[in-house]
Amino acid sequence: MRNPVRSETDAFHIAVGSAVVLGAAIALGAAVTPLAGVALCVGAIAGGFIWEIATKDPDRRQPLREAAAVGQSATERDRPRVLVVANRTLPSDTLRAEIAGRAQQGADVHVVVPILCSRIHYIASDTDVELGEARDRLYDTLAWAGANGLKLTGRVGDPSIALGAIEDELRLSGADEVIISTLPRGKSNWLETGIVERLREELDIPVTHKVVDAEGAPASAAGSPA
Repeated sequence: MRNPVRSETDAFHIAVGSAVVLGAAIALGAAVTPLAGVALCVGAIAGGFIWEIATKDPDRRQPLREAAAVGQSATERDRPRVLVVANRTLPSDTLRAEIAGRAQQGADVHVVVPILCSRIHYIASDTDVELGEARDRLYDTLAWAGANGLKLTGRVGDPSIALGAIEDELRLSGADEVIISTLPRGKSNWLETGIVERLREELDIPVTHKVVDAEGAPASAAGSPA
């Protein structure tokens, strides 16, 4: 969604356009029927609203893109870096197979686990339970990786919003790919808030979205990483 008034010229054009539509509506209402004038005004307002919703603002800040640029320029590395974003789906075999594949290809894989807390808990600063759950999933995944000879790093992310945790990681070290894992639509808050779309819109790197139907049981530490 764009900002329709970015200068005095924009404001002038909007004022003139509104006056023209209003004048045409009054003339049409007088010549035909008042309902025709009302219909013209309603149509003009609806058209403007649709245009406003559908049009992107080229001047809107893109914090994820900015953070990734900072991280890329500040970090020197000889291996591609893959940033994995997950929480409830972290124990799933589907996501772990994806992680194992990247690590076996020589990528530096880093996992960020944004805390999933209710609005009430966040306002009350009572995120101990959610923090513990996120840590347990991360530690279990790191243990699985170590047992299978995979190099993996990770940390628990920002409790306020997943995008904040992703932005922090990109600003610190950048990434050559982002893998984000969610529950299906209807069960995933991340999908409802449009995080995957934001990542793909702002970043110039591959964004892989893995959908896991339910929380998978943690893979055995002694089992195959795939």
